[in-house]
Amino acid sequence: MVSRRQLWIWVAAALAASTLLGALLIREYIKNTSMRWSSFLVGDPHAGAKLFFGKKGCARCHSVNGGGGNSAPDLGSAQSPQSSLSQIVSAMWNHAPRMWERMRAEKIAYPDLDNEEVANLFAFLYTARYVDEPGDARRGERLFSTKGCARCHAARGVGGDVGPDLSAVAGIDTPIVWTQAMWNHAPTMEARMQQLGVLWPRFEGREMNDLLAYVREVCPGPRHETELLPASPERGWKVFQSKSCIVCHSVKGKGGRIGPELGPGRHLPLSIVQFAGLMWKHSPEVWRVPEARDAPRPTFDGRQIADLVAFLSSLRYFEPAGSPQVGETLFVERGCSGCHGPRAEGTRLGPPLRGRGRSFTAVTLATVLWRHGPKMYRRTQELKVPWPTLVESDVGNLVSFLNTPFNGNR
Repeated sequence: MVSRRQLWIWVAAALAASTLLGALLIREYIKNTSMRWSSFLVGDPHAGAKLFFGKKGCARCHSVNGGGGNSAPDLGSAQSPQSSLSQIVSAMWNHAPRMWERMRAEKIAYPDLDNEEVANLFAFLYTARYVDEPGDARRGERLFSTKGCARCHAARGVGGDVGPDLSAVAGIDTPIVWTQAMWNHAPTMEARMQQLGVLWPRFEGREMNDLLAYVREVCPGPRHETELLPASPERGWKVFQSKSCIVCHSVKGKGGRIGPELGPGRHLPLSIVQFAGLMWKHSPEVWRVPEARDAPRPTFDGRQIADLVAFLSSLRYFEPAGSPQVGETLFVERGCSGCHGPRAEGTRLGPPLRGRGRSFTAVTLATVLWRHGPKMYRRTQELKVPWPTLVESDVGNLVSFLNTPFNGNR
């Protein structure tokens, strides 16, 4: 007969083996994935600036916040209408033929870009204008009052004095640092709000984007996001384990079940700022889990948050939300199927885009456009078909469709 002590030893060994197996599977996924350079978060903004202003010659036509050429749109924060990765990619796609024609007319050498270089360029643009889902500063100002933030915090001297005046706190107005601040200070703020009898505010949808847009308006520089990149998915996976995130959350089916799955199976990926809002919304109950387990509350420094977000991004947690069914329809309507087939299975005119072990993101889509776009453009001219145009929402739908395996298709 098996003793109770032996039974507990076997249970513990089984749990340890299961955890180790999950860790090895996720580690192998990160190691072998083609997503290494598919996120702007793993790009180096300093290397991207050198590419933009030097080696690749982008600044010959484009400027960033006034620095560079003036024959093409400024890609910086003040002048650019493109405020998210999807908008940038769709704008690149739509204006590419005009750019190629101009480069050919002026005999400008066409620079080659690989995934790493595109990630570096996007990291540079991200830190130059903090690319995320854009918010409305005026709505954010109203939220600052209606959600009760102004009872504790002032902005430019107007508001409460329990917490710091946000216009006197430098560098919190970027997505990664904002996420860190919202998470780390939530327990203190919750305790203060309980003392004041104030209900915990919840931010839904894009409200956190609006609030950050307002904070960005009142917050002084300098900003520190550039210091946190390049981030590392590998380090982020270690943070995910060491901070006990895996105790509550699973990734690719491995981990805890207390909180939601954080892997690529999520139906509605979030922006970084919306992720901060989700963490804030659930932080009271999240904080009580370690208390119940008599474990320390995890806090994150900026580098750890950047790495953690990069890890989740490598799993396509932060990608434009879209419908594969809508993407399949768009693929035909936009004319892509003429060369690549109605299911992106490939034809004699174009290669297959699905079922080849690759994963598409906004960054990899931009890389494909840059590297193969001129050839595709010449082919459309030969076939006398118009160059397809995209709107911002198309990017997420097309990426979702291209990432759907054939056996999962309708």
